[in-house]
Amino acid sequence: MKQIYLLFIFTAFISFQMNAQEPCPDGGTTSLGGTQIIFSYAPATSFCVNRPATIEVNTTTTFTRTDCSETVSVYNKTSGPAIVGQDFTVTDGFASNCVYSSGTLPVDDYTFLNENVKFYPNPLTSDQTIKLSFGLPIKGNVSIFSITGKQVFHDVVNNENKKEINVANLTNGIYMLKVSTESASTTRKVVIMK
Repeated sequence: MKQIYLLFIFTAFISFQMNAQEPCPDGGTTSLGGTQIIFSYAPATSFCVNRPATIEVNTTTTFTRTDCSETVSVYNKTSGPAIVGQDFTVTDGFASNCVYSSGTLPVDDYTFLNENVKFYPNPLTSDQTIKLSFGLPIKGNVSIFSITGKQVFHDVVNNENKKEINVANLTNGIYMLKVSTESASTTRKVVIMK
């Protein structure tokens, strides 16, 4: 009898967990002409595994999650019309309807870039490539400067969330890596010891 009771409690708990939906994200904005939605989350408040794989917006457009991190989820349009402007309502996918207006992304561009730009390895000891991750697709520039301020590398980032930089031609030393968009930039120290 005890085993049946425990099995019932376990089954009820699992059913509740499977039916529990994620609450609305803190902020949301459209991108790429209304074909992409970016949601922001406060750190350690939501996990990618709990976020919906698909959402419906304005009861007409379906979006599918394509990228996810601790603080950001990116959804791309899979069917229906593109969203016009920054006002939209998520009508299916979260625990309730989520209403967003005027691109309510609470994280400013600088904070987002500063917290989400990651690169490795650092120091670079044997590899010839620095790998960059931006957290979500960005449009901007990546530059590397010598310690004297001379630009020794420059490349354009066009809607990419990752980038690899070949630094085989750089000598050992300390460099500054700068990632910039039209509204923000962040700079990090890179050490090359080949």
